[in-house]
Amino acid sequence: MARFKKRVSHAKEAFYIICIVIVLLIGLFGYLGPGGYLEMKNVQAELAAHQSRVDALQKSRQEHMNTNDDLRDNRKNNEAIETYARKKGYGKKGEIIQEVPQPEKDRSQIKK
Repeated sequence: MARFKKRVSHAKEAFYIICIVIVLLIGLFGYLGPGGYLEMKNVQAELAAHQSRVDALQKSRQEHMNTNDDLRDNRKNNEAIETYARKKGYGKKGEIIQEVPQPEKDRSQIKK
């Protein structure tokens, strides 16, 4: 004779379904919820953007510090001052200075 399988009760089936739903909800909350995976990815992208901005500012600061050191250095004082003044658009008495406008592409890179 064939043995009959013991039927699982409805209460146990409901319990298993509820456990599966709870596990799925916890997984979704971990993925979409506050402090979840998506938020972590967004924060990492923001951090990378801020870090690149900090790096650019540090580089700019170092360039300014080098310019200041050159201007304060007595050995190269006249040459450095003249170079700095020419970059700012100044010239010697009687000189004519012509400034060529930069193309639009170069202007957008400078503003950043």
